[in-house]
Amino acid sequence: MTPFASVALFRRNGGVAFKPPRKERPDDVTQARKAAMRYWAGHHGEALIRVFLVREFAGRLEISERGPADALWKGYSREIRGAEAEPHIAACLGELGIDPNAAPPPLPDMLNINGFVYRREI
Repeated sequence: MTPFASVALFRRNGGVAFKPPRKERPDDVTQARKAAMRYWAGHHGEALIRVFLVREFAGRLEISERGPADALWKGYSREIRGAEAEPHIAACLGELGIDPNAAPPPLPDMLNINGFVYRREI
């Protein structure tokens, strides 16, 4: 069972704020997404902007996000390093027990070994 963390952005007093993240423990991504959306949509009194679901998989972060009016989840992955630039994602890292400074540096897009150029497909 892979642990997930979810966090939501709310509109509060004309600004954007988020509440502390919540750990999700379903069996797969679909169930985690449904549980996160149900939980964060149930907070009354504040306007929900976006829900984020974060997990670590193979040394990268897999992030899914969805707004309350969106029909589908948008999923993408990113390096663990640099995630602390977004405070809501950094809060999820703390919830999952991931130290961004202990993560290995990202792989380069191009390597030159003995005159041969190897390019990573992006």
